[in-house]
Amino acid sequence: MRHMKKGSKLNRTASHRRALMSNLITGLITHERIRTTKAKAREVRPLAEKMITFAKRGDLHARRQVLRLIKDKEAVTKLFDILGARFKDRPGGYTRILKMENRNGDNAEMALLELVAEEVSKGSGRKRRRRSKKKTAPDAVARAPQAEAAGEQSAETQAPDRQETVAGEAAAETETPAAAEQQPEAEAGEKAAEENKQD
Repeated sequence: MRHMKKGSKLNRTASHRRALMSNLITGLITHERIRTTKAKAREVRPLAEKMITFAKRGDLHARRQVLRLIKDKEAVTKLFDILGARFKDRPGGYTRILKMENRNGDNAEMALLELVAEEVSKGSGRKRRRRSKKKTAPDAVARAPQAEAAGEQSAETQAPDRQETVAGEAAAETETPAAAEQQPEAEAGEKAAEENKQD
């Protein structure tokens, strides 16, 4: 049975491993990013996140628990004053591991362990994104009739001359025969008036 065998020993004794973790966490807090092997980064990450969680608590007991592992007092001060305030509203996931090119000498897998820079605002997350997706579908359906109406309006504004000609043709088609007879008489009356003016 594999009881109490969580994590990798990293080919070190317990005291050496503890000193290694302390130094890596101190470097991560001081510089906010460290370049190390992938195996070490995976071992340090949970411990570093626990230290940040202690810093978010901010009380004396949490500070003393952090000082058991991190011996550098300047790093502990930065952890509690700056990083604790930065991640106050974030519910975990303070660090990330980015893969890098393998090391030249022994081809070891290298990684960059760094603190997440951006702050998370309250109410953001997966639930909010799902709601926004649901809202966009009905909005698109509601916008479709408006877009059609806008398209009709723009067609009306773009070709007013064409509408007048269409209206004139429709009126000419609907004229009665009596109206058609009145047109030549009106034209003859206009010609007579012009002749009188000339005389």
